[in-house]
Amino acid sequence: MVALYKDFKILFIIILFLLWEPIYSQTLSFRDEAIPRGLTFIHDNGGTDQKYYVETMGSGCCLIDYDGDKDLDIFFLQGAPLPGWEKDVILRNQLFRNDGGQFVNVTGESGLGDTSYGIGCSVADYDNDGDADLYITNFGEDILYRNEGNGTFADVSYVAGISNSSWGSTAVFFDADLDGWLDIFVVNYIDYSIKDNPWCGEKHINRRTYCSPDMFSGTKDQIYHNNGDGTFSDMSKITNISKLTGKGLGIAISDIDNDSDMDIYVSNNNLMNFLYINDSTGIFRENALFAGVGYNENGQAESGTGVDFGDYDRDSFLDLFVTNISGESNRLYKNDGNGIFSDVTSTVGLGKDSFKLSGFSTKLVDLDLDGWLDIFIVNGHVQDNINLINKSYTHAQKKQVFINNGQGSFIDKTDEIGGDVLTPSVGRSAAFGDIDNDGDVDVIISNSNGQANLLINEGKPANNWIGIQLNGRIYNIDSIGAKVQVKTQSGIQWAMINPSGSYLSSNDKRLQFGIGKDVKIDEIIIDWPGGGIDRIEDIKPNHYYLIQPGGAISTIW
Repeated sequence: MVALYKDFKILFIIILFLLWEPIYSQTLSFRDEAIPRGLTFIHDNGGTDQKYYVETMGSGCCLIDYDGDKDLDIFFLQGAPLPGWEKDVILRNQLFRNDGGQFVNVTGESGLGDTSYGIGCSVADYDNDGDADLYITNFGEDILYRNEGNGTFADVSYVAGISNSSWGSTAVFFDADLDGWLDIFVVNYIDYSIKDNPWCGEKHINRRTYCSPDMFSGTKDQIYHNNGDGTFSDMSKITNISKLTGKGLGIAISDIDNDSDMDIYVSNNNLMNFLYINDSTGIFRENALFAGVGYNENGQAESGTGVDFGDYDRDSFLDLFVTNISGESNRLYKNDGNGIFSDVTSTVGLGKDSFKLSGFSTKLVDLDLDGWLDIFIVNGHVQDNINLINKSYTHAQKKQVFINNGQGSFIDKTDEIGGDVLTPSVGRSAAFGDIDNDGDVDVIISNSNGQANLLINEGKPANNWIGIQLNGRIYNIDSIGAKVQVKTQSGIQWAMINPSGSYLSSNDKRLQFGIGKDVKIDEIIIDWPGGGIDRIEDIKPNHYYLIQPGGAISTIW
């Protein structure tokens, strides 16, 4: 009888475990719902058999709550016809309004249907009037759009003093000098003209390819200072930004040395990357070589596309992740906390799995809400005929998801997740945010010459979370540059608000923290841009909160 009882007890425990396991396990999956939800954007690079180099770039996508209804709308940039293009279609940028999870194309009424060759976009409230504005980089003149607050945008580039005619790639809004007004940093790429398009490839078999960026000269980046009256001044020379020539593609801005100002990292194509350290007045000193993030661990420059900052090991210092193209590994640089970074790519499980893929947009993001930052990468080769040149590579490629094991390394879970993550595409830009407001992060992807993806995170997380949006009231309303700490029983996490960057894109401005099995937020600490600290205690998880200076807090969702 005793033995029978023991056997029954063991069986009961096994059954209980099996019943509970699906509830408490974290299964990650993504489903592409772009077309079912009305997101019918198809990118076209305007390409021809002439292999114009601009065709390789792709175009950006941005998450923007343009109408202030507390859900995320989506803006896509589009290519433009190049000489020899013969399709009977008008190519223009497109805005899709989020109506309860379904998307409606409102381009015509919004005033955002420009037909220039669109490259990158950045979202922020630069004039502190309470609505989201847009900066657009083009293959040609850039555009600054002011949100009129009535569902429409006005092109104010000329009035505002924006005059970048270089080939701009990624741009960001940030407050360089902490005066409460958001400045603009524009990463410029190469000196290239359609009229000067060299023939590259294998002439003996008439196989034309896109030229290497090494064939073209670099350019200088730009920084525009916000004068607070709707105008900007080019301060590139004064701030030391224009001293260096690069071939910039990606950018990440954050406080890497914990001195309460925003520093800048620029990924350059086949040149040393730049790390600009802010002296707290908006004057910058380039420090990449000394810091160990200018080259890879072998002292070599790489292709440098997407880039992001995040504290992957939760040591309170921001680490750096950079994507590169096929034949190179993506790079993770660990912030050692003393101004130096260490290339830990090979020791954390991120090296070999990226070698045959070409990474572009990326983000350090907690996809499974366990409190540890994972990595999502969008891939796609530059050469459209690469398989004819090298059978090991493909033009369209899968996405990649690396899950942080919380022990200092990552596990490639791409194949295990499967589904639409594995669907090959020529991925370029990606924007990350909670489209359906269910607490986990979804992914918008703009594919070169292809249908956009809306990857809905369907992990049905067993883990808890908290979402935070800040409102700086009068100055820097978006609170870009604010530091937020979240304390729970499991420890401390922190992040900085800086939604734009990586590669041509702009993300959800809300911060998302997974807290695993913790059931309470012990404390939220907010270090506001320009000074002032608020502490908020005993907050319930699984909600989005709006927080203002002074600690005023309200529930959004």
